[in-house]
Amino acid sequence: MRDDLPGSSCRLRRGLRPVLALTAMALVAAGCGNSAGNTTGSSANSPDSALAAEVEKLSAPRDAYPIPTEPVGDVSKIAGTTVYYIPITQQAHQFAITAKALSEALATVGMTMQLCNGNSNPSEVSACVSQATAANAGAIVTDSIPYALAANGFDAAQAKGIPVLITDQIPDPKHPASTTLGYLEGGGTAMLTAMAKWIIHDSGGTAKVVVNQSTDSQSTVAYVEAARKVFDEDCPRCTVTVNKISSANYSLIASSTSSALLRTPGANYLVSEFDQYLQPTLSGAQQSGRTPSLKGASAGAQLPGLKMVESKNFLHADVGQASVFQGWADADAVLRLMTGKPLPDYEIPVRIFTRDTIGSVELTEEAEESGEWFGPTDFPTKFGNLWKAN
Repeated sequence: MRDDLPGSSCRLRRGLRPVLALTAMALVAAGCGNSAGNTTGSSANSPDSALAAEVEKLSAPRDAYPIPTEPVGDVSKIAGTTVYYIPITQQAHQFAITAKALSEALATVGMTMQLCNGNSNPSEVSACVSQATAANAGAIVTDSIPYALAANGFDAAQAKGIPVLITDQIPDPKHPASTTLGYLEGGGTAMLTAMAKWIIHDSGGTAKVVVNQSTDSQSTVAYVEAARKVFDEDCPRCTVTVNKISSANYSLIASSTSSALLRTPGANYLVSEFDQYLQPTLSGAQQSGRTPSLKGASAGAQLPGLKMVESKNFLHADVGQASVFQGWADADAVLRLMTGKPLPDYEIPVRIFTRDTIGSVELTEEAEESGEWFGPTDFPTKFGNLWKAN
Protein backbone atom coordinates (compact mmCIF):
# COMPACT_ATOMS: atom_id res chain seq x y z
CA MET A 1 0.00 0.00 0.00
CA ARG A 2 1.48 3.37 -1.05
CA ASP A 3 0.51 7.03 -0.86
CA ASP A 4 1.82 7.86 -4.38
CA LEU A 5 -0.74 9.73 -6.46
CA PRO A 6 -0.90 8.92 -10.18
CA GLY A 7 1.07 11.15 -12.48
CA SER A 8 3.37 14.11 -11.97
CA SER A 9 4.04 17.42 -13.65
CA CYS A 10 6.95 16.74 -15.94
CA ARG A 11 6.04 13.11 -16.68
CA LEU A 12 2.70 14.34 -18.00
CA ARG A 13 4.47 16.98 -20.04
CA ARG A 14 6.76 14.51 -21.73
CA GLY A 15 3.76 12.30 -22.51
CA LEU A 16 2.03 15.23 -24.21
CA ARG A 17 5.07 16.50 -26.09
CA PRO A 18 5.04 14.03 -29.06
CA VAL A 19 1.44 14.78 -30.00
CA LEU A 20 0.74 18.18 -28.52
CA ALA A 21 4.00 20.07 -28.76
CA LEU A 22 2.53 23.53 -28.36
CA THR A 23 0.51 22.47 -25.35
CA ALA A 24 3.56 20.83 -23.80
CA MET A 25 5.59 24.01 -24.29
CA ALA A 26 2.89 25.96 -22.54
CA LEU A 27 2.93 23.52 -19.66
CA VAL A 28 6.72 23.82 -19.30
CA ALA A 29 6.50 27.58 -19.28
CA ALA A 30 3.75 27.54 -16.70
CA GLY A 31 4.98 24.66 -14.56
CA CYS A 32 8.46 23.42 -13.69
CA GLY A 33 10.03 26.83 -14.32
CA ASN A 34 7.78 28.58 -11.77
CA SER A 35 8.73 29.15 -8.18
CA ALA A 36 7.05 26.78 -5.76
CA GLY A 37 4.97 29.53 -4.27
CA ASN A 38 3.80 30.95 -7.61
CA THR A 39 0.61 28.95 -7.99
CA THR A 40 -1.76 31.90 -8.47
CA GLY A 41 -3.71 31.48 -11.66
CA SER A 42 -2.86 27.77 -12.08
CA SER A 43 -5.64 25.41 -12.94
CA ALA A 44 -6.71 23.20 -10.05
CA ASN A 45 -6.16 20.24 -12.39
CA SER A 46 -2.70 21.27 -13.62
CA PRO A 47 0.29 18.95 -13.16
CA ASP A 48 1.83 21.43 -10.69
CA SER A 49 -1.36 21.33 -8.65
CA ALA A 50 -1.19 17.52 -8.59
CA LEU A 51 2.39 17.60 -7.28
CA ALA A 52 1.46 20.25 -4.72
CA ALA A 53 -1.46 18.11 -3.55
CA GLU A 54 0.78 15.07 -3.23
CA VAL A 55 3.37 16.97 -1.19
CA GLU A 56 0.60 18.38 0.99
CA LYS A 57 -0.73 14.87 1.62
CA LEU A 58 2.74 13.58 2.49
CA SER A 59 3.14 16.49 4.91
CA ALA A 60 0.12 15.54 7.03
CA PRO A 61 -0.35 12.78 9.63
CA ARG A 62 -2.40 9.71 8.66
CA ASP A 63 -6.01 9.35 9.66
CA ALA A 64 -5.17 5.76 10.65
CA TYR A 65 -2.12 3.52 10.76
CA PRO A 66 -1.99 0.53 8.35
CA ILE A 67 -2.52 -2.36 10.80
CA PRO A 68 -2.50 -5.98 9.54
CA THR A 69 -5.91 -7.62 9.50
CA GLU A 70 -5.02 -11.30 9.96
CA PRO A 71 -4.74 -12.19 13.67
CA VAL A 72 -1.71 -13.98 15.10
CA GLY A 73 -3.73 -15.69 17.78
CA ASP A 74 -2.50 -17.25 21.00
CA VAL A 75 1.19 -16.49 21.65
CA SER A 76 1.30 -17.74 25.24
CA LYS A 77 3.54 -20.68 24.27
CA ILE A 78 6.41 -18.35 23.40
CA ALA A 79 6.09 -16.13 26.47
CA GLY A 80 9.31 -15.86 28.47
CA THR A 81 11.59 -15.90 25.42
CA THR A 82 14.10 -13.19 24.51
CA VAL A 83 14.30 -11.41 21.16
CA TYR A 84 17.62 -9.85 20.14
CA TYR A 85 17.47 -6.46 18.42
CA ILE A 86 20.63 -5.60 16.47
CA PRO A 87 20.76 -2.13 14.82
CA ILE A 88 23.59 -1.33 12.44
CA THR A 89 24.65 1.45 14.83
CA GLN A 90 23.38 3.23 17.91
CA GLN A 91 24.48 6.56 16.41
CA ALA A 92 21.04 6.86 14.81
CA HIS A 93 18.38 8.16 17.19
CA GLN A 94 15.77 6.36 15.09
CA PHE A 95 17.00 2.96 16.25
CA ALA A 96 16.68 3.95 19.91
CA ILE A 97 13.04 4.89 19.31
CA THR A 98 12.32 1.63 17.48
CA ALA A 99 14.11 -0.41 20.16
CA LYS A 100 12.03 1.12 22.94
CA ALA A 101 8.79 0.48 21.06
CA LEU A 102 9.80 -3.10 20.23
CA SER A 103 10.67 -3.77 23.87
CA GLU A 104 7.34 -2.38 25.07
CA ALA A 105 5.40 -4.36 22.46
CA LEU A 106 7.09 -7.66 23.36
CA ALA A 107 6.55 -7.00 27.06
CA THR A 108 2.78 -7.04 26.52
CA VAL A 109 3.02 -10.75 25.64
CA GLY A 110 5.55 -11.68 28.33
CA MET A 111 8.69 -11.48 26.18
CA THR A 112 11.88 -9.48 26.62
CA MET A 113 14.22 -7.68 24.22
CA GLN A 114 18.02 -7.69 24.31
CA LEU A 115 19.84 -4.88 22.46
CA CYS A 116 23.21 -5.54 20.79
CA ASN A 117 24.92 -2.69 18.93
CA GLY A 118 26.31 -3.55 15.50
CA ASN A 119 28.54 -0.47 15.73
CA SER A 120 28.72 -0.17 11.91
CA ASN A 121 31.24 -3.01 11.92
CA PRO A 122 30.70 -6.38 10.18
CA SER A 123 32.65 -8.29 12.84
CA GLU A 124 30.59 -6.74 15.64
CA VAL A 125 27.34 -7.41 13.80
CA SER A 126 28.39 -11.04 13.37
CA ALA A 127 29.34 -11.21 17.06
CA CYS A 128 25.87 -9.98 18.02
CA VAL A 129 24.21 -12.60 15.83
CA SER A 130 26.44 -15.32 17.29
CA GLN A 131 25.65 -14.12 20.80
CA ALA A 132 21.93 -14.35 20.12
CA THR A 133 22.31 -17.83 18.64
CA ALA A 134 24.39 -19.08 21.57
CA ALA A 135 21.77 -17.69 23.96
CA ASN A 136 18.99 -19.62 22.17
CA ALA A 137 17.14 -16.40 21.40
CA GLY A 138 13.49 -16.66 20.49
CA ALA A 139 14.20 -14.57 17.39
CA ILE A 140 16.67 -12.06 15.96
CA VAL A 141 15.61 -8.66 14.61
CA THR A 142 18.17 -6.60 12.71
CA ASP A 143 17.84 -2.98 11.63
CA SER A 144 19.50 -1.60 8.48
CA ILE A 145 21.81 -4.62 8.23
CA PRO A 146 21.95 -6.44 4.88
CA TYR A 147 21.82 -10.23 5.06
CA ALA A 148 25.20 -10.53 3.33
CA LEU A 149 26.90 -8.61 6.13
CA ALA A 150 26.50 -11.55 8.51
CA ALA A 151 25.29 -14.33 6.22
CA ASN A 152 27.07 -17.17 8.02
CA GLY A 153 25.66 -16.05 11.35
CA PHE A 154 22.13 -15.72 10.00
CA ASP A 155 22.40 -19.15 8.37
CA ALA A 156 23.57 -20.68 11.66
CA ALA A 157 20.77 -19.06 13.63
CA GLN A 158 18.10 -20.38 11.27
CA ALA A 159 19.69 -23.84 11.23
CA LYS A 160 19.19 -23.81 14.99
CA GLY A 161 15.51 -22.91 14.54
CA ILE A 162 15.89 -19.21 15.45
CA PRO A 163 13.88 -17.02 13.05
CA VAL A 164 15.52 -13.88 11.67
CA LEU A 165 13.73 -10.66 10.75
CA ILE A 166 15.67 -8.21 8.52
CA THR A 167 14.21 -4.69 8.77
CA ASP A 168 14.86 -1.43 6.95
CA GLN A 169 16.42 -3.29 4.03
CA ILE A 170 15.19 -4.19 0.59
CA PRO A 171 14.75 -8.00 0.45
CA ASP A 172 17.84 -9.84 -0.75
CA PRO A 173 16.97 -12.07 -3.75
CA LYS A 174 19.90 -14.34 -2.87
CA HIS A 175 18.30 -14.99 0.52
CA PRO A 176 14.53 -15.10 -0.07
CA ALA A 177 11.98 -15.04 2.70
CA SER A 178 11.14 -18.40 4.24
CA THR A 179 9.55 -19.85 7.37
CA THR A 180 12.62 -18.72 9.34
CA LEU A 181 13.51 -15.52 7.46
CA GLY A 182 11.35 -12.44 7.07
CA TYR A 183 11.80 -8.93 5.70
CA LEU A 184 10.14 -5.70 6.80
CA GLU A 185 11.43 -3.16 4.30
CA GLY A 186 10.57 0.01 6.20
CA GLY A 187 10.25 3.50 4.78
CA GLY A 188 13.64 4.07 3.14
CA THR A 189 12.44 4.25 -0.45
CA ALA A 190 9.28 6.16 0.48
CA MET A 191 11.24 8.75 2.48
CA LEU A 192 13.75 9.51 -0.25
CA THR A 193 11.16 9.70 -3.01
CA ALA A 194 8.98 11.96 -0.85
CA MET A 195 12.00 14.21 -0.33
CA ALA A 196 12.59 14.37 -4.09
CA LYS A 197 8.99 15.43 -4.65
CA TRP A 198 9.25 18.13 -1.99
CA ILE A 199 12.46 19.51 -3.52
CA ILE A 200 10.95 19.56 -7.02
CA HIS A 201 7.91 21.41 -5.72
CA ASP A 202 9.85 23.74 -3.44
CA SER A 203 12.33 24.70 -6.16
CA GLY A 204 9.77 25.17 -8.88
CA GLY A 205 11.50 22.43 -10.83
CA THR A 206 14.95 24.03 -10.94
CA ALA A 207 16.79 22.34 -8.08
CA LYS A 208 20.51 21.66 -8.19
CA VAL A 209 20.93 18.97 -5.55
CA VAL A 210 23.93 17.42 -3.81
CA VAL A 211 23.04 14.19 -1.97
CA ASN A 212 25.20 12.56 0.69
CA GLN A 213 24.44 8.94 -0.14
CA SER A 214 25.30 6.21 2.34
CA THR A 215 27.13 3.24 0.85
CA ASP A 216 26.54 1.12 3.96
CA SER A 217 24.37 -1.32 2.02
CA GLN A 218 22.76 -1.97 -1.35
CA SER A 219 19.51 -0.71 0.14
CA THR A 220 20.85 2.74 1.09
CA VAL A 221 22.19 3.06 -2.46
CA ALA A 222 18.83 1.92 -3.88
CA TYR A 223 16.92 4.50 -1.84
CA VAL A 224 18.85 7.36 -3.46
CA GLU A 225 18.52 5.74 -6.88
CA ALA A 226 14.74 5.74 -6.38
CA ALA A 227 14.89 9.46 -5.58
CA ARG A 228 17.02 10.11 -8.65
CA LYS A 229 14.44 8.34 -10.77
CA VAL A 230 11.80 10.75 -9.49
CA PHE A 231 14.00 13.69 -10.47
CA ASP A 232 14.74 12.15 -13.89
CA GLU A 233 11.09 11.48 -14.67
CA ASP A 234 9.43 14.48 -13.08
CA CYS A 235 11.94 17.31 -13.32
CA PRO A 236 14.23 17.49 -16.35
CA ARG A 237 15.56 20.89 -15.29
CA CYS A 238 16.79 19.52 -11.95
CA THR A 239 20.30 18.10 -11.51
CA VAL A 240 21.45 15.64 -8.86
CA THR A 241 25.06 15.07 -7.76
CA VAL A 242 25.76 12.09 -5.49
CA ASN A 243 28.49 12.25 -2.85
CA LYS A 244 29.25 8.80 -1.44
CA ILE A 245 29.71 8.52 2.34
CA SER A 246 29.66 5.71 4.91
CA SER A 247 29.27 5.14 8.63
CA ALA A 248 32.68 3.45 8.68
CA ASN A 249 34.28 6.73 7.51
CA TYR A 250 32.10 9.02 9.60
CA SER A 251 34.94 11.42 10.44
CA LEU A 252 35.51 12.07 6.71
CA ILE A 253 31.94 13.07 5.86
CA ALA A 254 32.40 16.78 6.59
CA SER A 255 35.43 17.22 4.32
CA SER A 256 33.86 15.04 1.63
CA THR A 257 30.70 17.17 1.71
CA SER A 258 32.67 20.39 1.43
CA SER A 259 34.58 19.07 -1.57
CA ALA A 260 31.38 17.92 -3.29
CA LEU A 261 29.80 21.34 -2.87
CA LEU A 262 32.87 23.13 -4.20
CA ARG A 263 32.77 20.86 -7.25
CA THR A 264 29.09 21.71 -7.83
CA PRO A 265 28.71 25.44 -8.53
CA GLY A 266 25.19 26.70 -8.03
CA ALA A 267 24.06 23.86 -5.76
CA ASN A 268 21.02 25.03 -3.83
CA TYR A 269 19.89 21.87 -1.99
CA LEU A 270 22.07 19.64 0.20
CA VAL A 271 20.59 16.32 1.28
CA SER A 272 21.79 14.09 4.12
CA GLU A 273 20.37 10.66 3.33
CA PHE A 274 19.67 10.09 7.04
CA ASP A 275 19.73 12.19 10.19
CA GLN A 276 22.69 10.22 11.54
CA TYR A 277 24.85 12.00 8.93
CA LEU A 278 23.26 15.41 9.51
CA GLN A 279 25.87 17.02 11.75
CA PRO A 280 28.89 16.23 9.53
CA THR A 281 26.82 17.22 6.49
CA LEU A 282 26.16 20.60 8.07
CA SER A 283 29.81 20.93 9.05
CA GLY A 284 30.80 20.25 5.46
CA ALA A 285 28.42 22.93 4.22
CA GLN A 286 29.93 25.40 6.65
CA GLN A 287 33.47 24.47 5.58
CA SER A 288 32.55 25.11 1.95
CA GLY A 289 31.22 28.58 2.74
CA ARG A 290 28.07 27.77 0.78
CA THR A 291 25.60 27.48 3.68
CA PRO A 292 23.71 30.74 2.95
CA SER A 293 22.82 29.52 -0.55
CA LEU A 294 21.77 26.01 0.50
CA LYS A 295 18.53 24.49 1.69
CA GLY A 296 19.27 21.47 3.87
CA ALA A 297 17.12 18.37 3.77
CA SER A 298 17.34 14.98 5.48
CA ALA A 299 15.48 11.72 6.06
CA GLY A 300 14.84 9.61 9.13
CA ALA A 301 13.39 12.60 10.98
CA GLN A 302 13.72 12.33 14.73
CA LEU A 303 13.44 14.92 17.49
CA PRO A 304 16.93 16.52 17.09
CA GLY A 305 16.43 16.94 13.36
CA LEU A 306 12.96 18.41 13.70
CA LYS A 307 14.24 20.92 16.24
CA MET A 308 16.73 22.03 13.59
CA VAL A 309 13.81 22.57 11.21
CA GLU A 310 11.92 24.53 13.86
CA SER A 311 14.90 26.74 14.73
CA LYS A 312 15.65 27.31 11.02
CA ASN A 313 19.13 25.90 11.52
CA PHE A 314 20.13 24.71 8.02
CA LEU A 315 17.30 22.17 7.65
CA HIS A 316 14.28 23.19 5.59
CA ALA A 317 12.76 19.71 5.43
CA ASP A 318 13.17 16.39 7.20
CA VAL A 319 11.25 13.31 6.07
CA GLY A 320 10.58 10.71 8.74
CA GLN A 321 9.19 7.22 9.04
CA ALA A 322 6.98 6.14 11.91
CA SER A 323 9.69 4.53 14.06
CA VAL A 324 7.42 3.82 17.03
CA PHE A 325 4.87 2.13 14.81
CA GLN A 326 7.70 0.17 13.21
CA GLY A 327 8.74 -1.19 16.61
CA TRP A 328 5.24 -2.62 17.05
CA ALA A 329 5.18 -3.88 13.46
CA ASP A 330 8.54 -5.60 14.11
CA ALA A 331 7.02 -7.31 17.14
CA ASP A 332 4.03 -8.43 15.09
CA ALA A 333 6.32 -9.89 12.42
CA VAL A 334 8.45 -11.67 15.02
CA LEU A 335 5.40 -13.25 16.64
CA ARG A 336 4.21 -14.48 13.26
CA LEU A 337 7.61 -15.98 12.44
CA MET A 338 7.83 -17.65 15.83
CA THR A 339 4.35 -19.15 15.53
CA GLY A 340 4.68 -20.23 11.90
CA LYS A 341 2.35 -17.61 10.43
CA PRO A 342 3.02 -15.91 7.06
CA LEU A 343 4.02 -12.23 7.16
CA PRO A 344 1.65 -9.65 5.69
CA ASP A 345 2.88 -6.73 3.60
CA TYR A 346 3.75 -4.08 6.18
CA GLU A 347 3.73 -0.40 5.33
CA ILE A 348 5.62 2.06 7.52
CA PRO A 349 4.10 5.54 7.03
CA VAL A 350 6.35 8.48 6.18
CA ARG A 351 5.78 12.21 6.60
CA ILE A 352 7.47 15.38 5.31
CA PHE A 353 8.19 17.97 8.01
CA THR A 354 9.04 21.48 6.80
CA ARG A 355 9.54 24.94 8.25
CA ASP A 356 6.02 25.79 7.04
CA THR A 357 4.37 22.87 8.88
CA ILE A 358 6.58 22.25 11.91
CA GLY A 359 4.58 24.65 14.07
CA SER A 360 1.75 22.11 14.29
CA VAL A 361 4.06 19.34 15.57
CA GLU A 362 4.59 18.75 19.30
CA LEU A 363 8.38 18.57 19.57
CA THR A 364 8.77 16.64 22.80
CA GLU A 365 10.14 13.20 23.65
CA GLU A 366 6.69 12.18 24.85
CA ALA A 367 5.11 13.07 21.51
CA GLU A 368 7.88 11.35 19.57
CA GLU A 369 7.55 8.15 21.60
CA SER A 370 3.75 8.12 21.34
CA GLY A 371 3.77 7.95 17.54
CA GLU A 372 1.43 10.93 17.25
CA TRP A 373 3.59 12.69 14.65
CA PHE A 374 2.40 10.20 12.02
CA GLY A 375 -1.16 9.38 13.05
CA PRO A 376 -3.46 8.25 15.90
CA THR A 377 -1.86 6.61 18.93
CA ASP A 378 -4.23 3.65 19.18
CA PHE A 379 -2.03 1.22 17.20
CA PRO A 380 -0.61 -0.57 20.30
CA THR A 381 -4.12 -1.61 21.27
CA LYS A 382 -4.93 -2.70 17.73
CA PHE A 383 -1.77 -4.79 17.50
CA GLY A 384 -2.46 -6.25 20.93
CA ASN A 385 -5.88 -7.41 19.76
CA LEU A 386 -4.16 -9.42 17.01
CA TRP A 387 -2.01 -11.24 19.56
CA LYS A 388 -4.80 -12.68 21.69
CA ALA A 389 -6.22 -16.19 21.72
CA ASN A 390 -9.45 -16.50 19.73
